[in-house]
Order: sequence, then C-alpha cells, then structure tokens
Amino acid sequence: MSFMRNPRFKSLLLNWVSQAFAETPLKPQLSRNPRFFATQRALVDAEVSGEKWGLRTRNEIRKVAQVAMFDYFYQTRGLQFLVAESMSKNAPVFNDNLLKKLNGCDVDVDDDDDIVKAITRFLWFHPVNEFEPFLESLGLKPSEFSHLIPCDKMFLNEDAFLLENYHVFWNYGIGREKMGKIFKEAREVFGYETGVLASKIKSYEDLGFSKLFLSKLIVCSPSILIGDMNVGLAKVMEMLKAIGFGVDWVTENLSEEVSYDWSSMHRCLSFLRDLYVDENELCELIRKMPRLIFEDSGEWTLILAGFEAKLGSSRSELSSLFQKFPQCQSLGKFVLNLRHCFLFLKDIEMDDDEIGKIFRLHSLWIGVSRLKQTSTLLINLKGGKGRLCQVIQENPEEMKKWIMGLRVQPLPATGYKVNTKSKTMKTQFLLDLGYKENSEEMERALKNFRGKGSELRERFNVLVSFGLTEKDVKDMVKACPSILTQACDILESKVNYLVKELGYPLSTLVTFPTCLKYTLQRMKLRFSMFSWLQDRGKADPKLQVSTILVCSDKFFATRFVNRHPDGPKHLEDLKKLLVC
Repeated sequence: MSFMRNPRFKSLLLNWVSQAFAETPLKPQLSRNPRFFATQRALVDAEVSGEKWGLRTRNEIRKVAQVAMFDYFYQTRGLQFLVAESMSKNAPVFNDNLLKKLNGCDVDVDDDDDIVKAITRFLWFHPVNEFEPFLESLGLKPSEFSHLIPCDKMFLNEDAFLLENYHVFWNYGIGREKMGKIFKEAREVFGYETGVLASKIKSYEDLGFSKLFLSKLIVCSPSILIGDMNVGLAKVMEMLKAIGFGVDWVTENLSEEVSYDWSSMHRCLSFLRDLYVDENELCELIRKMPRLIFEDSGEWTLILAGFEAKLGSSRSELSSLFQKFPQCQSLGKFVLNLRHCFLFLKDIEMDDDEIGKIFRLHSLWIGVSRLKQTSTLLINLKGGKGRLCQVIQENPEEMKKWIMGLRVQPLPATGYKVNTKSKTMKTQFLLDLGYKENSEEMERALKNFRGKGSELRERFNVLVSFGLTEKDVKDMVKACPSILTQACDILESKVNYLVKELGYPLSTLVTFPTCLKYTLQRMKLRFSMFSWLQDRGKADPKLQVSTILVCSDKFFATRFVNRHPDGPKHLEDLKKLLVC
C-alpha cells in the first residue's frame, strides 16, 4: 500500500517524524566567536540541498526525506521493516543526492507534508538502485561499494538470497554497520543458498567456539566462511589452547577494524614455538606481547626474525630481542626503523660484517627511533662517509643523537678517540699470529681484523677447542680474517653443523676457511637441497664445500636445483621451513 493512497498511514508517518523532532529538539547554536555570530552552520548547505530550501536546517529536511524513503521502501517496494528503516535512516549520501534532484520541483519547503509527497512521487516515477542505500546503510562509503553494485540488478528482491543471509548475520548478533566489512571482503557469502551460511557458522560452533567469539571472528575474518573450514584458524586455536590461551583471550585481542590471515598467524606461532623450547617462557612472552601474533597476522614478527637472522643473529640473540621488546612499540614501525638504519649504514659504505655486529648488539634501541636521512646527516655532521663509519664502529650509540626530532651537532674536529687498551690487545694478538711489528702487513691486518683484541682471542680459542691446531687456526684467520668478526656462539653453531651434522672433516675448514663467513641459514638451505638432489641421483656426492656455498643463488638454481623437475618447489619449501 502506498503513502498517497493511505491517508491513515500518512498521519502515522507524520507523527513518527514529529516524535523524532521531539526526541532531538533543535536548539540554536550560537557561535562563541562574535565575528561569526551571524553565519551559523545550521543553514542547509547550498551544494547539498539547493538554495530553495531557505532557512530550514539540513537535519529537518533529511528527517522529512527519511519518512518518504521509508514509505517507499516499506510500503511500495515491500521490503522488510528493519531493512527499510535502516536504508532510510543510515544512507545520508543517498539522501542528499535525492534532495538535490528535487531542487527544481515545485515544493512548499515549509510544509513537511508537501515535501514527503514530492519525494514519494519522484521515487514512484524514478525508481532508484536499491543497492546504493542498502550498502551505505551497512557502513560502506560510496567509494567502497561503487564496484560492488550488481550491473544486472536494480532491486534488492532480485537478489534471491541477499536479504536472507543479511538476516542470518543480524540474528546471530552482527550489527548492520559491521556487515559492510563482510560484504566488501567476502561478497559471495551473501549469495549462499538457504541454510548454507547457517551450516558454516554451525560447523565452527562445533569446534567449541562461543557465539560471542564467532560473531567477532566473522567480522574480523569474513573469508573463513568461504569454501571449506579454515584449517589455519583451527590450528592456531589448537596451538594457543595447548599453551594456555582460551577463546576469551583471543576475543579480547581481536580487532574488528582489521582482517586476519590465519595461515600467517599459524606460521608465526610455529616459529615462536620452535624458538622457545620452554612452553612457560613462550606463554609469558605471548601474554605480555600478543601483538607478536595479532599485528598484521604475525607477518612483522616473521619479517623481523628473518631480518635479524640475515644479519647473523643467533637463536639466543633473537630470543632475547623478543623478550626485551619495548611494550608500546609497533612491530611494523620497529622493522621499518631497522631497515632505515640498515640503508643508512649501506649508504655510508660500512662493511657488511660491521653492520651485522651493530644490529646484533643494538637492534633494541635502533628500532625504537628513526634516523634522519643520510644526506641530512652528512651535511649536519660535517664529515665524510669514512669518518661516520669510524665513529659508529667505535660507539654505535652515537647514532642516538642523530634521530628525528633532535638537532644534530657537527662531529668534533679532533676525530674519534681510539681505545688504546683494545688496540694494544689486538696488536698483541696479531703478533701471536706471526705478523711483524710496524710492518705494512701488520697495518693491513689491523684494518682487516675488526673487533676488540679480547674478542678476537676468545673467538680464536673457540676454533681451537674443536680440535684444530693453533697453526691451522692461524692459517685460517690469515686467509679469511672476517671469520673472527662473528660471535662465539655463531661460530660454534656453524662448525657443529658442518662437522657434527654433515660429517665433514675438520680439514675442510682448514682448506676452505671462508665457508665460515656464510650465514648458517645459507648453509642449511644449500646442503639440504644438495642432499635432496643427491638422494635422487641428480648431484655428485664428491663436490667440494666451496662449490656448493660460494656460487650465487641464481647460479645454484641453474646448475643444481633445476636438474630435477620438483627442485624449485622443494627449494621454496625449504626456505619456508627455515624461516619458521
């Protein structure tokens, strides 16, 4: 039944709008600034409603228009009451566009009845695309839903299952303003046939998930309703439950403003579980910092771990980094700050070994603040790239003075102070290796052997402890000084892997000492791939260690990996396994 044909319904609608005015009375808003006393923003904006609406406020006109829209959607189009009411009240952009189209009509703007008649008459003869106010009422902006409007449909009733699934969500406790996110990210869910959506929700309830948790989960991750049950979600919840976290804790930490990738979260949890053997330690870490797995679905945690591992951080150093991680720091910003600092050190041409050492020891404070741009620092510090390298290597914490927001002071003209005791110990260490004092060879060695004298001696002793003679180790470090720039535990892990796990003799290290300068991750990836190829008869078991490690990734893939049709896929699987 239409509005124009039912005078009784007309009076009910006008009473409804009068009641709305009574609930939210319009009070004159006086400007606190006397200069703008006569220009109040209560007047209708000419761009939105046209000049003809005169002095009537925007809210007055909108509420009258809402009455007419409700009558059209409910009485004329036959939509359900809740849907029609939501579309008429929660689509302000559609409402304003409709009022613009009426700007040229002959309407008594001071008569609510006349405005309602005009709008209703216009809608009769100019049917609107009902998907526009419907999607706007779900909380979406026109720019977000313009591409979601069906090209071959104009009325909601033409979509057989749209409103049916809308009511399934509504009855499950998901508000209409949250359904917009679901529609945007999982449009096909609203096209499920009768009973399909309810059965999918029921399958997750059977896993023991509460209604409160599921209603929030569906808004956060609408994709779990597409296809079969989300395996990643089930695995994550199972792992969290195993270490002491229930559904209520997960509910508290989910944000309806973002979307989650449960497969990524599973990879992150698996990595953390492998990193921390003690479950109590892992539980305490996640309880203190749930963002390790919830921020960007754990992607930033994996990126941070990969970044630190590439720079040579050991398992214990990585574990310590997460435990000491700043409470209020975003993981994403932390990683971006680390990357910015890394690029700065590369820009000033610092050696890779020195960069790795700095990050292994100082990542915690480097990630908290952002350094100024390289060009800015070079100008303000009044020093060249070589000078900056020297200052940072002597005391990396000097970079704390170069962060954004601080005024950078020029470096002192006298240069940097040399640690005399450390240099003396380094000189003595080099003399023990067989270098002649005050010789050119000694000068070159002082530059090549980076690190404090005490550290060099300690790392030298680590190699000797594996059964190598001092003469062999001296020959090794002379041939490849960079192997002594690594921490002791990193050296130990590399030697253990080559000798104890792979079974290479100690003589391999003497013959090819440079193998120790490659990261442990590179070693495991190359040798695991080589072993896989060897088992399938695609690799020569007599190949030297140097042949496997030295070549570039591209050459390794061409020369070895591509020998087997499944080689590239297995290599990618190994990479994922090593990251996790």
